[in-house]
Amino acid sequence: MKAKKRKRLLWSSVIVVLIVTAALIGCAAARQRVQAANAPASGDVFTAFIGDLSASASASGKLLPQRDVQLALGTQGQVQDLYVQVGDQVQEGDVLLVLESKDLERSVASAEQTVAINKANLDKLLRAADPEDIAAAEAAVTSAQTQLDDLLDGPSDEDLARARASLDSAQARLDDVLAGPTQAEMDQALAALSSAKAGLAAAQARYAALDDQKVIAQNDIHNAQLAIDQARDMYNMLIWSQPRVADSWGPYSPQAAALRNAQIGYDAAVANYTLTEINDNDSSLRSAETQVAQAEAALAALNDERTAQIAAAKAQVAQADANLAKLLEKQTTQIASVEAQLAQAKANLEKLLDGASEQQLAIARAQLEQSLISLEDAQDNLDAATLTAPFDGTVTAVHTAVGEYASGVVIELIDTASLRVVLNVDEVDIGSIKVGQPTRVTLESWPDRELDGEVTMIAPKGRNVGGIVTYEVQLSLDAGDLPILAGMTANADLVTAQKTQVLLVPNRAITADRQTQEYFVNKVVGDSLEKVQVTIGMRDSTYTEITSGLQAGDRVYTGEIDDGFDFMSGPPEGIH
Repeated sequence: MKAKKRKRLLWSSVIVVLIVTAALIGCAAARQRVQAANAPASGDVFTAFIGDLSASASASGKLLPQRDVQLALGTQGQVQDLYVQVGDQVQEGDVLLVLESKDLERSVASAEQTVAINKANLDKLLRAADPEDIAAAEAAVTSAQTQLDDLLDGPSDEDLARARASLDSAQARLDDVLAGPTQAEMDQALAALSSAKAGLAAAQARYAALDDQKVIAQNDIHNAQLAIDQARDMYNMLIWSQPRVADSWGPYSPQAAALRNAQIGYDAAVANYTLTEINDNDSSLRSAETQVAQAEAALAALNDERTAQIAAAKAQVAQADANLAKLLEKQTTQIASVEAQLAQAKANLEKLLDGASEQQLAIARAQLEQSLISLEDAQDNLDAATLTAPFDGTVTAVHTAVGEYASGVVIELIDTASLRVVLNVDEVDIGSIKVGQPTRVTLESWPDRELDGEVTMIAPKGRNVGGIVTYEVQLSLDAGDLPILAGMTANADLVTAQKTQVLLVPNRAITADRQTQEYFVNKVVGDSLEKVQVTIGMRDSTYTEITSGLQAGDRVYTGEIDDGFDFMSGPPEGIH
């Protein structure tokens, strides 16, 4: 009985507290939003009210510029002028650095000249043909045609006659040489040789038996005298047969050869006679032997001379024939050359009369376009020798100096006006974040100063680091009068959802059955507590949205009843 009495006294006190609290809460029921700082303490009775609710996710990041560039030269060269140093504030378009540019200026001038030439060529093709040019082209056609007609008529009669006469003369000389001496002349030369040999033999015989052969010797003398007479007659006959022509005989003519043979025969006969007449003594024998040798040499020389004459005559015929062929070949070559000249002259005239073809115009236009591109490239290279600021900002690094050979990145620049909070947000929360959502940001440098921000960008692709997937999110920031700097650490609460005019109760008033996934509150009914099932919606760190089971103005208990009280098992003993 005493325990029950103590419980009744306890609940009487609770009811009094509830009544007082209800009066206080009733004064605040009209508030549209309750901040987390005003959350009820455990053990309070709270009245459900209509208000606004927002959910948020927290993330940390850095304050980084949206525009942070490493300025590189578009060309390379020696630094002529450097106008900035680290920490300088620059405006868009300010000149930061200039390279030596004399070679680049010459390249631009050369490209400009090429453009002018190609433009003039195109203009010339587009203009109508000049009458003077047409007249000159027609004259060239006429001249080439006249020259071709002359060549087609063949070589001049005088040139052909001269070449053919030379060939005929050489052929005639060859025929004469091939004809050689007459058979009679050859027979006479052979007879002279035979006679000389016979005389030698006879002299040798007489020398061996001179005393016994007197009669024979007399006959030999007589025969020798006859041989002399015969040789003399032959020589005279040849000399006097054609006295007017003999003076014109060449040294290698058949007539001259026959005359020499006759002379040889005569000389041999005289020698033979002399040998016989002096009784064939030893010296006459030696002389006869010499005469035989001379007769044999004369016969061999006659044959060698004829061979040389044939070779020389053949060479003259070949040369004359080659000269005639060369004359005719030169004519053919000249005809082909003049035909080509005529075709070119006609083409030039036709081109002037017809004007430029579409293909020629297309080529000229392409050449002009190409030269314009080259000029643009040269101008770009010259412009690249001057480095300017692409936006307003602060110089953060300079990697070169005056006089150095510079290439690549030379100056670094950031836009301090474009500082953004860059966060890495967990994939669990990224689905609730949208561009334009408001945020609350604090900086480590001023942790007690809460700044307003807004989501400006969400990366379309996440990064997986250690199995945790995060997405880059950028926030704009209203820093007010704070001297913010790039690289500062920032903490942000991102509002992931918002609801207005919903029924709210403290989070501490909600209990849950984990097995059935059901939610309950302890509703104050009169002087007792009633466990009521509710459905919940969105929640933040302080309040939970009630979608069914309660109404605005209902009071709920937010604390423990006693040490052994379990909301899942019903209200405390004595409360019905």
